[in-house]
Amino acid sequence: MATGARTFSAVLSKVYAVFDRDDHDSYHAALALAASLDGKLKNDAKQPVVFQAIASVPSFELWLLLHYEDVQAPVHRNEVMRRLKLHIPGYEKGASNAFAITSEHLTIAIQRAERLAERFSAHADPEPFTAIVELVKLLTTLRFPMSIASSRA
Repeated sequence: MATGARTFSAVLSKVYAVFDRDDHDSYHAALALAASLDGKLKNDAKQPVVFQAIASVPSFELWLLLHYEDVQAPVHRNEVMRRLKLHIPGYEKGASNAFAITSEHLTIAIQRAERLAERFSAHADPEPFTAIVELVKLLTTLRFPMSIASSRA
């Protein structure tokens, strides 16, 4: 990796900034910053690097809840957590085993998140939205080339 502040390894073509709405005052500024960086950064080959915000409204846990419930209306992050704990007792924010626990419901979660994305965006809070689905589809394709994500294409 080059030492320049805005130069990335030639193999790097995309950067994802993952964050959630919660009650952060800087949320919309973070979305704008991510959009402003898209294509502006260069890798070692002087190629533009995609910079994409992977935002969730109201929180990351919406993505997990979509594995169990079809959320199509605004919901506060505390309510998301309460309902998620009905499906995953003992869940705590940042749990490292979330993928393993929810993976059997991945297909339905992807469908639900895609339906939300058809109706809402990261900018439309308090409406529920999660772009985590895009990152999960990419990662499952890399991990399991014939995975659910690639079979839906």
